[in-house]
Amino acid sequence: PTELESAVSSAQTAFESWRNVPVQQRQRIMFKYQDLIRKYTDDIANLITLEQGKTLTDAKGDIFRGLEVVESACFLGPSLMGETLGNLSDGLDCVSYRQPLGVCAGIAPFNFPAMIPLWMFPVACTTGNTFVMKPSEKTPGACMMLAQLAQEAGLPDGVLNVVHGSKETVDFICDAPDIRAISFVGSNVAGEYIHARGTG
Repeated sequence: PTELESAVSSAQTAFESWRNVPVQQRQRIMFKYQDLIRKYTDDIANLITLEQGKTLTDAKGDIFRGLEVVESACFLGPSLMGETLGNLSDGLDCVSYRQPLGVCAGIAPFNFPAMIPLWMFPVACTTGNTFVMKPSEKTPGACMMLAQLAQEAGLPDGVLNVVHGSKETVDFICDAPDIRAISFVGSNVAGEYIHARGTG
């Protein structure tokens, strides 16, 4: 199998156990994760400046805006509660559950190499999904470091997978039958293409 196939297969395998990890435990990983991001903000910002050209102040802002989403992922438990309605009809109760989708994917642009990935995978993983993240091929360093820190925080192998490439990688993500949802930030043209191909 190709590297891309291996990433999706790894995510699919990890999903079978990850989906059953209690949300409190998944949230604890995010608590550790946000602490590690704070600890290594300067290192991540230096990578962004080196690859993307932002000033260090802008690069730190990029990280901080993503960190806000990681912080919100630490408190997702109540959002995952289902609903019940007793006696909807004679002898009929209605119960709904919120379930993770499975393998999800994210495609990020070059201009916010920390913020956009952090908008995507922390929430998806905390809600019990596994993730295949494709950073921009122009600025992959920050995403790679963020993935390394996520593993250090306790994210198990296969829960977060990073893949690289340009259009052919995007096409693979859109066509992969095991990928249940795709998150994208970028141009309208690219977004329309991903929507059409990913839902076709």
